[in-house]
Amino acid sequence: MNKNEFWELIQKSYQEANWETDKQMEILINKLSEYPQEEILKFQKIYEIYAEEANRKKIHAAAHIMADGCEKECFEKFIGWLISRGKEPYLNVLQNPDSIVDLDMPYEDDYYENEEILELSQEAFIKKIKTNNAIDIYFEEKKDFKLDSKEVQDIVAEISFDEDINADWNKNDEESLKTLLPNIYEKFW
Repeated sequence: MNKNEFWELIQKSYQEANWETDKQMEILINKLSEYPQEEILKFQKIYEIYAEEANRKKIHAAAHIMADGCEKECFEKFIGWLISRGKEPYLNVLQNPDSIVDLDMPYEDDYYENEEILELSQEAFIKKIKTNNAIDIYFEEKKDFKLDSKEVQDIVAEISFDEDINADWNKNDEESLKTLLPNIYEKFW
């Protein structure tokens, strides 16, 4: 499992699911459970790096506008939703968060959270080993599993950020949100 295979699984499952998030997660669990345990853990670690890199103030502001308010737990699910859209949308939004309005989103997709992706690897791992204590084994192995530094650098090196990706904003100041993300604000607020 590497970053390219990670994104290929995300993209193919999204297409196979006909752009429906719930179906996509079901397909991903099934596909991922066919991999060796170590590869499932690698998928999770790659996901965690992408999620950590998306944890930026301006991305949070976008989530806040699109979800009509978004605290920490909501933001984690929003990042999961963003990653589940695929590599190109993810990278584009980190480079220009206001470009999220350009994503090809079905009209009925007005729920910009993906909670299932947060436990995707865990579900695939459990399905893979099919034992009573599968969840304990997953957390034990995940705790000690690390990507090597070259793999991490390879993932992070591909990401470009908006110049003010960590710009401060105030959830009570609509003007600051409008100034920071005018396209998202106009479409979703």
